[in-house]
Amino acid sequence: MLVNMTPRELQRFLDSPLGKVAGLSAAAARAQGIKSGRESARWILRMKATPVSQWSAVMWQWAKRQVAFIKRMRGMRGPLLDNEGNPTRKLLSLLVWGHDPWK
Repeated sequence: MLVNMTPRELQRFLDSPLGKVAGLSAAAARAQGIKSGRESARWILRMKATPVSQWSAVMWQWAKRQVAFIKRMRGMRGPLLDNEGNPTRKLLSLLVWGHDPWK
């Protein structure tokens, strides 16, 4: 499963110091013409609280974006942790989009 974090895990990450800096802010994302990872995380939380049969068209659009982003990011080269054991941008990006690569 690509979005493999539970709502509780995702919320805990978003509330953590690393989660607060992961992903672009909505304003920074808009300036670059892309969707924010933090916005995606909020949609994931809404979607996990909603039965799939009741998903809106917007939720389905977000699901497609989430799948595409996670597949693309997982396929990128590079470590999840730097030489000092700190999470890289790759790891933070995956986490904010709801994917824990160690699950």
